[in-house]
Amino acid sequence: MSRQPWDTAVWLTLLGLTLAAAPAAQTQSSRQRETRFQAMDENGDGAVSRAEWRGSAESFRRHDWNGDGVLSGDEMRVGAVREPGEPDDYDQARRPEFRNWSDRGFTNLDRNGDGRIARREWFYDREGFIRADRNGDGALTRAEFLGADVDSDREDRFEYLDVNRDGRIQRAEWHASRDAFEWLDRNNDGVLSRSEVAGDDAEQADLFDGLDRNNDQVITPSEWQWSRQSFARQDQNGDGQLTRRELTNAELSATPGATGTSGRTITVDATRGWVDTGIDVRSGDTLALDATGSVTLSSNASDVADPSGSRTGRRAASAPITDQAAGILIARVGDGAPMAVGSRKLITADANGRLFLSVNDDHFADNGGAFRVTVSLQR
Repeated sequence: MSRQPWDTAVWLTLLGLTLAAAPAAQTQSSRQRETRFQAMDENGDGAVSRAEWRGSAESFRRHDWNGDGVLSGDEMRVGAVREPGEPDDYDQARRPEFRNWSDRGFTNLDRNGDGRIARREWFYDREGFIRADRNGDGALTRAEFLGADVDSDREDRFEYLDVNRDGRIQRAEWHASRDAFEWLDRNNDGVLSRSEVAGDDAEQADLFDGLDRNNDQVITPSEWQWSRQSFARQDQNGDGQLTRRELTNAELSATPGATGTSGRTITVDATRGWVDTGIDVRSGDTLALDATGSVTLSSNASDVADPSGSRTGRRAASAPITDQAAGILIARVGDGAPMAVGSRKLITADANGRLFLSVNDDHFADNGGAFRVTVSLQR
């Protein structure tokens, strides 16, 4: 049968509608292809090199899962998570970070099987919990935990995002989605404070109770989350189980009535900026800090500093303390003003909060080495 003239017009009209719909479909497809850190991908190759990265060196390393010096593939995909791999070993200096954001990870933490992870069930770092707790109700649902449809940048730490070290994260320093920034910004002031991102000390769950899954007041190797070597280090009497007293970190084990800590050694990496010691202090506490080691402050191998500062006496114009030598060991409590420490010094805490240590420098990416600092606290 021959086609009528109007048939041709109809077909052309339908073809036009199809073509008109194509841009919309293409737009939708392009949305699906949106990646993390897209604004940093200056050459549009779907990857972010270290030169393109706008942020700290430690932050870049956090996201460079395979260590190849470029962010690509799953490292750039919204909702992708790092394979758990081997867990970080136990470190008394800081609360362990959670890495297993999977269905299995959720089931392991949901001890009572009620489909929610309450704060008391979470003995890892507070930041991961707060990033996942989208509605701020103090519990994680499975959907919040998996978080496949939102970029909350759970791996990055406050101190790594706070590039200018002013104690807050501005939008320009934030790497995740705008939605995540807004739900963390509980007071709607347009910046993220440490308490909004990392929480308050009172919110921290008890580590011993979190590990003691059967509530028998001892921790066995099967309940321990880290290496057998670190278990053995805590097992002071060698009986194959840990009591609360043997879990020696006073802050993490929340031993009632603790009056101080003695001899806890902290590694202050010169490339990291402020290092969270895991030690909470009160105003008036006396801290003895005994520091050893040396660091380099630039690519020049002779630009060396001891804990007392640069061997040449040079200063860094934008360091936290500009009237002290570059590279000197410094400390701060919470978001307070930095204090010079040096090679060995007694300092008095001027506020309540977490103790942080750092190297007095204004650029960390080309630094090397670390100080070893033994911290004793007496109250």
